[in-house]
Amino acid sequence: MPTAWLGLWYQRGMNSLLEITIDHIQTKGRCIDILPIQQYYLFTDRINRCTRCLLFIERDTNLLQYRESECNDADDLSSISLCPNMIAPDAQLYTLHRNNSKPQLCPIQPPFFLLKLIKDGSTCHRSLSLSYIGECINDYQFRLHLSSCSSYHQKLDLQLLCVATWIEGFHTYFITRIVTKQNYHNDNQYACFYYITKEKDISSSFSLSMATDDSCRDLNSRHMATVMTLSSINPYMVNESNISCTYPDEFQQYEWYSLNRTIQMFIRNNDIELIHIQQNEYNTRFHCLQSINSSYYRIRIFTNCDVNEKCLQINQRTNNVLELIINNCYNNEYSNILTFIKQTNYISSCPTSIGHLLFESNYNHHYHRQLVSRKKIFHMSIGCENKEKLIIYQIEKDLEYRSLTQMDTCIASWKSNDLSTIYLIAQSNYSNTSYCLSFQMGNSIIIRNNSHTCSFNNNEDKTSISIYSAKLINPCSQSKQLTLNYILLLITILLYINNTR
Repeated sequence: MPTAWLGLWYQRGMNSLLEITIDHIQTKGRCIDILPIQQYYLFTDRINRCTRCLLFIERDTNLLQYRESECNDADDLSSISLCPNMIAPDAQLYTLHRNNSKPQLCPIQPPFFLLKLIKDGSTCHRSLSLSYIGECINDYQFRLHLSSCSSYHQKLDLQLLCVATWIEGFHTYFITRIVTKQNYHNDNQYACFYYITKEKDISSSFSLSMATDDSCRDLNSRHMATVMTLSSINPYMVNESNISCTYPDEFQQYEWYSLNRTIQMFIRNNDIELIHIQQNEYNTRFHCLQSINSSYYRIRIFTNCDVNEKCLQINQRTNNVLELIINNCYNNEYSNILTFIKQTNYISSCPTSIGHLLFESNYNHHYHRQLVSRKKIFHMSIGCENKEKLIIYQIEKDLEYRSLTQMDTCIASWKSNDLSTIYLIAQSNYSNTSYCLSFQMGNSIIIRNNSHTCSFNNNEDKTSISIYSAKLINPCSQSKQLTLNYILLLITILLYINNTR
């Protein structure tokens, strides 16, 4: 068998995947002879003690079709030369879909809306305006949404991944894998389509036919189950300003990462792609529809095949930090705030205006095989002892509990518009991840720590935010080691007395 065919294949009606090896096909037997030009194969079936001919048609690297003869007595079918006469031209055509096939560019590029819909031989007039073929995050996916034509028909809502395409005569055929389906109880795993190639290329509308099931048997039938007359639309042609709707060039030269390194961001022309490194199925694309000003855009957000329109504001906080603020365009309520850092070895000096701080935090540790939570007192030094380092160490030391020490690298800092809050992004000393700290300055300094973004108002980030109340014990500019040690000792004693009451 051709090496390109080796592997596992799906065939409708089979209880398990069909495996093709170098000389064997599951359920067919062992290959004993071949007519390579005509693609006839002779198989011997030892279980049923017979031989059969198979005619293979390779439509695509991800799709095979075949016809087969009856399984005959070995004496009646002993030579491969007999195979062309053993398989009738109208013999049933079977389809094999490669398991876990790689996606490929779809031959149709949505969006399309429906001008006409025929299902099971009847023209559908009900809710036709609610049916559409929608675009997805990339060019090898699309969404097929067909509203029910009557109470007897179910709504069809499929997210489809293109996996095979071939052209035969005047027709273009393509196969899609069904990724998700809503309110669709059919057991199909694939959907088969065809259209007249020339009609699509020269006409403003064209007909797209969909086979009954993933056997694709009725692809060549004139009476297919579903026939859609489609018209293409351009959703981006709102006005002439959209032609120049691109994101700033200075942001497009770099790779950007979220603070916890789970999302990689690419900015290219009029698209921003967010790639979830560990979960590719949740990738997101921000397509620019309209540039309202140099930093504010109306966008279409694609999350796989889910689409909605929002507004996006891009704030450049520092040379290596971008903040993406997404809202609903009608008010200033922030729906989501994302922080990204540039993929460089850029190191920034820590903001020395914060100084030395003292704060309490719960410390979880194991004691006699039990998890024990205990309050600990920590000292934070920001750019005082080392202008590039944020240093945290434990004040209280004893023999029973280990002392914690942390020395992280400052990579960016800025102040809020009202100058009341200082934001600091630091690189962890233990991994390549970063985190964001906000210092709300006052008599009692409020420290917030977020490992995902520099937003501290998002409901979705509640689990990643820690809040501490800190006391300023010494500015960096007045740091005298002897005085500092004395003050630290005094405050530690006072805190210890308060905790024991």
